[in-house]
Amino acid sequence: MKHMIIYAHPNPKSFNHAIKEKIISEIGNKGEEYSFISLYDEKFNPVLASSDFEALHRGEVLPDVAKSQSMIKEADHLIFIYPIWWFGQPAILKGWIDRVFSNGFAYYEDDKIFTPFLTDKSATVYVTLGTAKEVLVQNDMEIDNFMRDMTLGTLGLVGIYPVNVVPFYAIPTISDAERNSMLESIVI
Repeated sequence: MKHMIIYAHPNPKSFNHAIKEKIISEIGNKGEEYSFISLYDEKFNPVLASSDFEALHRGEVLPDVAKSQSMIKEADHLIFIYPIWWFGQPAILKGWIDRVFSNGFAYYEDDKIFTPFLTDKSATVYVTLGTAKEVLVQNDMEIDNFMRDMTLGTLGLVGIYPVNVVPFYAIPTISDAERNSMLESIVI
């Protein structure tokens, strides 16, 4: 199996970074292949601009988008790693999706039909949260509710299935031992 890791966190000392390192190690231990993009390190431009639309109308793809699309084409399984900020993904990841999952690549749509093109892919989404699970549940904010735009409205819509969400809660306030236990629970 070939994986593509999409990493969206700006801090190299973050728990997200530790998740990424653990996943890369697990993939290596299984003898599987992976490609990797760090959206912050690459300084990926998340702005869906008129130049993107102009290129699409000419039947072209801008180089930064083409690089990500090529990686997706080669992958069987997409792995997203990012924090939940304000009940959603970082803006850089949203912009990457807007630009990379374009009509003609991830799907085809006209006024009569919608056809997903990424039906041969699956995904795992690893997310970190600053809030404890119990606090979210008490306030009727379970993870499935605010992951729906990613799991169904984005990945599911373009045919990626199954999509597994792996949440890690209360990251800033738990102990190192608890964080280490979370890392040990990661299995590819």
